Parts: sequence; C-alpha cells; structure tokens
Amino acid sequence: MRSLSHKLILAASGVLLASCTTSLSPERTTFTEEMAVGQTPTEWSQKGSSHGQALSSLLALSSDKKLNKHVDAVLANNISLRQSVLDLQKAELELDKASGTLWPTLTFNSQADRQRVKSTQGSSYQNSVGGDLTVQWEADLWGKLSDRAYASDRTLRASAHDLLAARASLAAQAMRNWVQLTALEKLANLDRSRISSLRNTEQIISDQFTRGIGELSDLEAARSATANAQSDLADRTVQIDQLKRQMQVAASQMPNTHFKTGSLLPNVKLPKGAMPATTLGRRPDLLAAYERAAAADLQHKASYKDLLPTFSVNFTASDQSASLADLLNGGPAWRLLGSLSAPILDGGNRRLTAKQADLDAARLWLSYRQTLLTAVMEVENGLQNETILRKREQILTRALNHSQSNYEQYERRYRDGLTDIVTLLSAERDAFAARQAVVNIRSSRMQNRVDLAVAFGIGL
Repeated sequence: MRSLSHKLILAASGVLLASCTTSLSPERTTFTEEMAVGQTPTEWSQKGSSHGQALSSLLALSSDKKLNKHVDAVLANNISLRQSVLDLQKAELELDKASGTLWPTLTFNSQADRQRVKSTQGSSYQNSVGGDLTVQWEADLWGKLSDRAYASDRTLRASAHDLLAARASLAAQAMRNWVQLTALEKLANLDRSRISSLRNTEQIISDQFTRGIGELSDLEAARSATANAQSDLADRTVQIDQLKRQMQVAASQMPNTHFKTGSLLPNVKLPKGAMPATTLGRRPDLLAAYERAAAADLQHKASYKDLLPTFSVNFTASDQSASLADLLNGGPAWRLLGSLSAPILDGGNRRLTAKQADLDAARLWLSYRQTLLTAVMEVENGLQNETILRKREQILTRALNHSQSNYEQYERRYRDGLTDIVTLLSAERDAFAARQAVVNIRSSRMQNRVDLAVAFGIGL
C-alpha cells in the first residue's frame, strides 16, 4: 500500500511538471515591443539644420557667460531635480531588494531559561540555554526571481534616463526663460523710447497750438497715445518681474526682482541634427520609456511563472544545554527539508494577476510608441520652425526699415503742416510695432533652437 502511494505521488508530480512546460510561454496582447519600435523614419522630411553646428552639450548653445552661470545654478539647486536624484536612489534600493531574493536567508534564534525547582532537600535552580540557526532558500527553477531582479534593474535604468531628461529639460527651460526675459526688457526699453517720442510729439503740438497753428484735438490725441504706451509699459513690467521670480525659484532662490540679464539678446547657435536612428537612440525620455516597458515585460513573465511550482530548501540546526559554553559540545541537531509546492485552486487569482501584468506591459509599450511619435514630431516641428522664423525675421527686418523711414517722413511733413496728427501717430505706432515684432521673432527663433537641441537629444 505504501509503494502504491509513492507511485501515485511521483506520477502526479510528473504530470504537474510536464504541464508546467506549457506555461513557460506567457500569453500576450495584440500590442508588443515589435509593434512599438517599428516604422521609424530613416531621414527627416525637414532640412532646417543643414547649416547647423555639431554641439556636445546644451551649454554650448550660447557663449553668454551670465546665461550659462544661471543654468549651472538651476542644475545645482533646483528642488525638483534634487527630488529626481532621490527617486533614482530609491530605485537603486529596490534593485538591491529584488536581487536579495536570489540569495538564501539566514535566521538565528536564541533563548535562555532559568527555573527554580523545590524538593525535600530544598530548592535548586536549573539553567537552560538554546539556539537554532535556520537557512531558507528558494530555487529559481524557472527564472522567476531573476526576471524580477532584471525588471528592477531596467526600472533603475529608466530612472537614470529620467534624471538625464529632467536635467536637460531644466537647462533648456532656464535658457528659454533667459532669452524671454532679455526680450521683455528690450521691449520695455522700446516702450520707454516710444513714451519719450510721444512726449516730444506732444511738445511739438503744444508749441504749434501756442502759435495758433495746431488744434486742441491733436494735443488730446497725442496725450491719449502716451497714456496707452504707459499702460503697455506697466503691463510689460509685471511680466518681467513675474518671470524673474520664476527664474529665481527654479534656482532655489528667494523670489524677488533683483535679477539682471545681459543687455543684448543672446545668440543661440543652430544645432546640427543627426539621422533619426542616432537622434532617437540618445533621447533620454525615449530610452526611459523603453526601459520601463521592457521592465513591465519582465514583470509579466515573472507573474506568469507564479503559476509554476516552487522548490525551496529549509535547513535548521538547533542545540540546547545548561550553559552557553557547552552549547555546541555534542554537536547540534539538524533537519533538512525540501518542499515542492504548486498552486492548484486559487480562484484564478494568479492567472488574473499575470493577465493584468500583460496589460500593464502593453500599456507601457503604447506609451513608448507615443513618446517615439512625439519625439519625431518635435524634431520635424523644430526644423520647420527654424526655416519659417528665419524667413519671417528677414521680412520683418525689411518692414522695420520701411516703417522707420515712413515715420521720419511723416514727422517732417507734420512739422511743415502737410499732414495731420492722426497720420503721424499711426506712422509712429507702426514703427515701434515693427521694432517689437523684430525683437519677438528673434526671441522665438532663439528659443526654438533650444527646443530643437533638446529634440535632437543633445544633453549636458
């Protein structure tokens, strides 16, 4: 009877192990890695950076020392970036925890006992000292523990790429803010120049009105234009102060308005782009998305392997004696236990968990695909913007020359009484609007070059 039970156990174990081989290939959803990485472009459709410069770092975009000093301050002190560093350190600890499951665990327990025993001869004391050492180890038969350790390693790589992406994004934002602040201050100076010019115009009208040549309505129109220009300057001043505070907070400084940039709009170099395969292969946000999806794939495999049997070994050595010195004299008693366990009925929880892990992996591969498409779009948009903004800057520069010449002519004609004040103020407004347009388009072009460098995957 005993031999029959042994045969039944061995037969059941054989059937169980044989059925496990069919579970080593987990079921997958319709969206996988092969679909996520496919259909990448071989070349860019836009050719806007053919005359660009090969740059090794975002800091090489500009030779402005004050700008680069501000970027260094942001990278060194930004609170969000420091939090990202802590996230990376946390991911390193998670990897250490996952790797530790591959090793045996060692546990030691000790106990000491002292009893008082009464007898006819009197009382006596009995001492007892004991201890046991337990070693537990789960054999990684199917690579389940290794899969989870590798998944933690890839998650750590994703966190490292996230940190690189965060540093590049912060540096780029600091550069854009610097360009924008410089442009706003130049626009504010233009507003002050316009106010001064309008006041000169008021004086001309007032002198003519005193001589009985001009009209009171002309003077009122000039004063109205001056008031509107002063309102524009006040609004511009608020924008400048708020942007200064934003830039100081980014560098972890107390926000105030004591922040100065250079007087000239910084010249940002046009970065030279690489082929799509090179560009996409060095973008940290794309690399992070890939590593995170690959980690989810490994977690899915490990979850599926939870359906398979597990084999573990437990070794326990124990001893007990009246004193600590005699604890190991006779050699400890020990027990070695090997166990094989397999889930049979659990309400389908393990299989559902594996299916959820599969869906998580598919979602992250979709996220990677979206990041890839966005990366390609950012490069194409940046290249196209460089071409369009360059052409617009040339056109607006010509328009500025024409409007300035037109204003000077109308000013002379008004002094001679050959035109009215409305025409003069309109010409003056057009001339200053043309100057502002040139500053704005120049600022947009420099900021776009920063965005293009980030899109090309140029880091720090």
